[in-house]
Amino acid sequence: MDGADRLNRAGVDDARFEAEVLLRHASGRTRADLYANLTETVDPAAQLEFEATLARRARREPLAYIIGHREFYGLDIQVTPDVLIPRPESELLVETALDALKGQRVRQALVVDVGTGSGALGIAIAKNRRGVRLVGIDQSRSALSVAAANGARLIPKTPRLWLQADLLTALAGPVDCIVANLPYISEEALEQLPPEIADFEPRQALVSPGGGGADLILRLLTQLARRLAPRGTAVLEIDPHCADQVSDAARQLLPDAKLDLLQDLGGDARALRVAAG
Repeated sequence: MDGADRLNRAGVDDARFEAEVLLRHASGRTRADLYANLTETVDPAAQLEFEATLARRARREPLAYIIGHREFYGLDIQVTPDVLIPRPESELLVETALDALKGQRVRQALVVDVGTGSGALGIAIAKNRRGVRLVGIDQSRSALSVAAANGARLIPKTPRLWLQADLLTALAGPVDCIVANLPYISEEALEQLPPEIADFEPRQALVSPGGGGADLILRLLTQLARRLAPRGTAVLEIDPHCADQVSDAARQLLPDAKLDLLQDLGGDARALRVAAG
């Protein structure tokens, strides 16, 4: 496949699979249909679209931005360059939140997704748990537009509100479940990341404003004591390098809460769970 060779030369991992995805996207065919008609000539318009998307991917633009969506927790999440691309490791937050909600005897749990971006975390929770009210918070109006579109398509019957705000300042509480994937990458670390991330994903959603990796998370922790409901749970994605700093701060700010560092599949501390007493 010429497309696969081109992507491989550009340094794209899994080039053959991605070239196939781009061809299916350009032609509007399913994978089964594509392989059942390998000898057929691709429509000229589809061929032009395929070449254009190949060129974009060869410049290392993320596949998800080119085709406009990414699978997350079994859901088809629409994405644009205004939001981070949902990642498999963040599914840990959804699983942890769902487990916590099972133990809460709340008729209609209030779930708040802080730094919601595409809305993937909150929407995945609401999709898999009945009786949820969802609030998604972000400072980016453009990101909230993406989240609102995903919510309308994927959880149309769930009560939901999208707020442009700074962390939890717009809410008084009590909140039954909080999930947050806030910016935690330093400027130095960003330079070491693949161009798909460093050059294309929104910097304000990646880089910690204070440069240390834990600044926003520490600010959020100071707000939890006044807003987390009794028996409520917060699950915060963290930089593994900041795990000790974040957990120590949480012990000081929330002395009555149960705290756990949760590992991802690679064995790194990926999230902090805070369970109110």
